[in-house]
Amino acid sequence: TEQTSKEERELFVKRSSTIGKVTLLTRTFGRGTDFICRNQQLLLNGGIHVLQTFFSEELSEEYQIMGRRTARQGDSGSFRMILLDKELEWVLGSNWNKILPKITVTNLYSELHKQRTTKYEVKCKSKELSIEQCKKEHNLSKEFMKSIIESKIEQVKQFLFIQNKGPNINTTKSRTILLMDATGSMSSLLSAAKDTVCTMFERVSIILKEKGFDENCFEMQFVVYRDYDCGLDKILECSNWESKGSNLRTFMNRINSSGGQGNEAIEIGLWNAVQEV
Repeated sequence: TEQTSKEERELFVKRSSTIGKVTLLTRTFGRGTDFICRNQQLLLNGGIHVLQTFFSEELSEEYQIMGRRTARQGDSGSFRMILLDKELEWVLGSNWNKILPKITVTNLYSELHKQRTTKYEVKCKSKELSIEQCKKEHNLSKEFMKSIIESKIEQVKQFLFIQNKGPNINTTKSRTILLMDATGSMSSLLSAAKDTVCTMFERVSIILKEKGFDENCFEMQFVVYRDYDCGLDKILECSNWESKGSNLRTFMNRINSSGGQGNEAIEIGLWNAVQEV
């Protein structure tokens, strides 16, 4: 695991490429760890055999595990993937248990890869939106620094006023709670939400301006729930009510998906939403 010391890790990797050894490791070691086989008898027997027990979100990771961890520099090696059906929820969706029986064994990998590719393309588009938003913020920051250097006090004051402006307490507020499942299978959706949250605020701001409302009257709270066995500090995590997308994104960037093997605490998530109403 990641907690294993460097010295022990090197020893385990070396031992793993000998006859009769079975080595269990986390997906972190699927990249950047080379299991080089120098045992001639093992190579004659077919080389190192790797069993991958999860479906990679990216094809590049799968290739790394398949190639660099098995057949190095032309050596023999083999690879197989063994998957737990319920862990395919992230790629097949919440109806995975209905979809899976309809897929034939021979078409299973191609269908999973097709769904993975679709999700990856959506993820890339979300990243593009996030990058565009960051570019705007970056350019505004550059203009701010330029105004400071050139002693343009009014521009400096205007920038600071906009950046620090909070919601108008005299205006009727519109509040939205974004409640998400943050268990392991939802990692791709969680990443997409992080990448697009600023775009959501930007579009809401445009609509409010068009309708004649104060753009800061809209507030959002981001809430995630996990499994009941995740620990008290991880079952439910909530942000403050924010009227700026950048503030909410700062909180969201600290949230990671985990768990997924126990009962999900959606009841606690809904309970929190009721308390906030």
